Amino acid sequence: MKRLRRICLSIIVAACASTTALADPPRNVAGSAFAANSPYATDAYPGFDGLDDVKRPEKKEKGWFNWVDRATAAEQFALAEEFESAGAFRKARRAFDALVCEWPASPEAWRAQYRIVKIYEHEKDYDNALEELEYLLDFYPSECPYLEMVEFLYQLTNLMVKEKKTMFGFSFTSDRIVRQHYESVVRRAPRASYVPETMLKIADLREQNNEYEEAVQVYNQLVMKFPKTTEADIAIYLQAKARMWLCRRLSYNIPRCQDTQKYLKMMIADHPRHDRVDEMQEWLAELEKHLEADAYRQAKFYDTKQRTPHAAVSAWERFLKAYPLSPHADEVRARIETIQKGIQQ
Repeated sequence: MKRLRRICLSIIVAACASTTALADPPRNVAGSAFAANSPYATDAYPGFDGLDDVKRPEKKEKGWFNWVDRATAAEQFALAEEFESAGAFRKARRAFDALVCEWPASPEAWRAQYRIVKIYEHEKDYDNALEELEYLLDFYPSECPYLEMVEFLYQLTNLMVKEKKTMFGFSFTSDRIVRQHYESVVRRAPRASYVPETMLKIADLREQNNEYEEAVQVYNQLVMKFPKTTEADIAIYLQAKARMWLCRRLSYNIPRCQDTQKYLKMMIADHPRHDRVDEMQEWLAELEKHLEADAYRQAKFYDTKQRTPHAAVSAWERFLKAYPLSPHADEVRARIETIQKGIQQ
């Protein structure tokens, strides 16, 4: 009897596991792979939103408002085209959408999905156009001309930025949504010719929202991935500028200032003919002055009654080693001599 119970329990557990596996296929994330339901993702891009923060595509399902009016996908497509030709764009869009829901695996499905995008574009409803285009790329990557559609995604995002609707100076489209579409472009076609320009736009949107940490990461990735492009030269300067914004805002963060100092030295040495090298040299001088002043304050802290004379001498010697040409150098040498005489007495 116990053996029979164990066998039955094993069968039930196996059945539940099988049902779970069937009910929850791997979900695709926008821009993460070349096919829907793929568990794989592209390389991570520092400065981009994580894939977990990107809107997940939902497969279209039949509902009350998207019933088909013809018996086959081909006939339904022809009906939708008639509506579109007659200027009945809302009816056409619904007819195309019904086709995608009813016959998602048909040869007409991706073409119908594309027509939905084009109708929204014609109506200048760029938010919905981009959302439907992302759906096309997620669920029909093998059927559609994929790279052409990714470039269309880039162009459509540019168009939305240029003509986005506003009222009383407020935009109805958030910068984050725009940025995520640009990030999708980069993830989907990482070596396309327009990707460096796209990454500049992503970094700029980060800066517009005071997200300078992320902007620095995007600029850095651009320079690493596309070092010989015009956009990389621009990114070298803009990264330095963003880093300086952070250093001035968080001047107490000495490791950050030191890291920016190293970055500026390296960029000036590697790109001595850069168009903005003079400005970067001014920033480097500003940082070095700030770091020297901080080092002087730290050394002076050890030269107090609460500290031992040996600690004071060590602190001043470290300062002189780091800044031998400091305006305080003679003063510091004299102070070291005075302390050492006191130690010997």
